[in-house]
Amino acid sequence: MASNKAIRGSAFLLLTILFFGLPAMYMYKQIPLKLYPYSLVSPGWEIYDQIGAIECNDQIYSQAAQFTSPRELKGVYWKVDVDDPDCSVPTLMIEIGDIHHVDFTGRDTPNDQPASTLTFTRGNYSYYLDYHIYLYTVTVRTVADKIMYQSGNALVPPSFKHETSFPYEWWNGIWGGGGTTYVGKKFQGGVYTKFVISPWKGGTYRNPPNASYILDKCWAGVMNTYILSRKMGQIENNWGTMPEPDRQAQMWVKASLDVGNQVPMFVDDGSFGTPAPTVNWDPTVTPDTRISSTVVQYMPMEMLAGAKLNLDAFGLMQDMYPCDVYIQYSYRIDVLQVHDFVLKTAVNPPWPQTPQDYVTWSMGWWEGFFAGIGNWFANPLNSLWFIFIAIIMAVLVLAVFAPSVLLVIIGSFKTRHKEKT
Repeated sequence: MASNKAIRGSAFLLLTILFFGLPAMYMYKQIPLKLYPYSLVSPGWEIYDQIGAIECNDQIYSQAAQFTSPRELKGVYWKVDVDDPDCSVPTLMIEIGDIHHVDFTGRDTPNDQPASTLTFTRGNYSYYLDYHIYLYTVTVRTVADKIMYQSGNALVPPSFKHETSFPYEWWNGIWGGGGTTYVGKKFQGGVYTKFVISPWKGGTYRNPPNASYILDKCWAGVMNTYILSRKMGQIENNWGTMPEPDRQAQMWVKASLDVGNQVPMFVDDGSFGTPAPTVNWDPTVTPDTRISSTVVQYMPMEMLAGAKLNLDAFGLMQDMYPCDVYIQYSYRIDVLQVHDFVLKTAVNPPWPQTPQDYVTWSMGWWEGFFAGIGNWFANPLNSLWFIFIAIIMAVLVLAVFAPSVLLVIIGSFKTRHKEKT
């Protein structure tokens, strides 16, 4: 009897688990997990910048759940992929530099030294506005992936999934290439970054007049954004060299804004990540409500990495090295502020450098063969030894296969010697 009760109890417990547990597990799977349980800390200065979103093929991506892998959204640094992690659109890495307060020449200046002062009158009121200029740099680069998903043999080359411009998955020498499914596609879109004015609630404010905390005699707004400078090209490796891509796998970066042109600006309304804090400026000194103190700036571009192929002696592709590309541009942001109101930024922060990879590439068989010969000849002593050995070998070959020619050469040398004496 006791054993029957135990069996019935175990069966009841099992049925209970199945009845309640399985639906609970199913519902748990349907709940979107928070990919990053931590909260990012924005820079503490009164003006800062952040990455807001990217746009690819007319779709805006601003949340980690929208990406595949990697999906590293770290405020001032993003490394993301919008599709297959191993092929199609290459992985993008975005870095953003700190804010510089500068004059009209781009030279760093103290925060309390405006580039100019503007005065305008409306009715009985005169407005005195300080003209400040800020700069920051954004770097966007490809981190193109490649992975061998099928090994080869002496007659059949291996197959690769990749995110480069090479149009095939494998290359079989004179027979050509094949496989066009797991190949790279261009990134066509752009990057959204935020320029945020968020004053400290402290020494730069006057005492708040009431509990609603309206700032007294303070206002700052973004007037416009321009492209100050732009660099683009191939990323060099750790040896300071840039391997030349295969003629069928050329790299390119294009379709960005040219220097001196205006940058599109958008309202930070939540379409590009979490909106920045709202500042309740004093409306009596705000020139126009349409001027925002936080803007989202957009840089369009098209990018695709090239590929350096590693071919064996028979022309079969054994490996491939992605040749990544980058674009780096600096924004100039014009900001107007009222007098007696200074926004604090970092003092002479560093300027970002162009990106560099820390891996080398694999040479093809013939390329490595001739490169080795070239390195050997780079030593002058080796060159002299080669000439000496080549002369000895030539004499031996003539002595064995063409002794008459050797005798003629020796005779001509003797004749010339007699003529000189």
